[in-house]
Amino acid sequence: MTLVDTNLLVYATFADAPEHESVRSWLEGRLGEGEGTVALCWPVVYALVRLITSPRVFGERAVTVREGWGVAAAYLQQPAVRLVTDGTGHAAIATELARTPGLRSDDVPDIEIAALAIEHGLVLATHDHGFRRFSGLRCFDPLTDT
Repeated sequence: MTLVDTNLLVYATFADAPEHESVRSWLEGRLGEGEGTVALCWPVVYALVRLITSPRVFGERAVTVREGWGVAAAYLQQPAVRLVTDGTGHAAIATELARTPGLRSDDVPDIEIAALAIEHGLVLATHDHGFRRFSGLRCFDPLTDT
């Protein structure tokens, strides 16, 4: 099972993103594989809504919060999607990941996402190569990895 990162959902959502066609095709393929093949988590869902509703990020293409939540809800309602949350091992995993050298405050959300992926035995699909610094996290970039 694959945990999908925010950047891929943003690319799949905005048709004018240069990565749109590749990511949308990859994501549709994953969603078509059947129930439980794609994982999402609340940090990714909220980040998606925050980004696609931000005029600072998307200018006039930004959507309203209501529309952004609708986009997120549509992803969550896909039969292939399973929502994962933190469990009993989360704090220990996050604590270990927080020891990764060179982290800054902007990296804290990545610790949470990485910890969720590790805790649930998931591969993180992301175009953010910064995740590769986390020991024990399996990553895949559908735009560059073959």
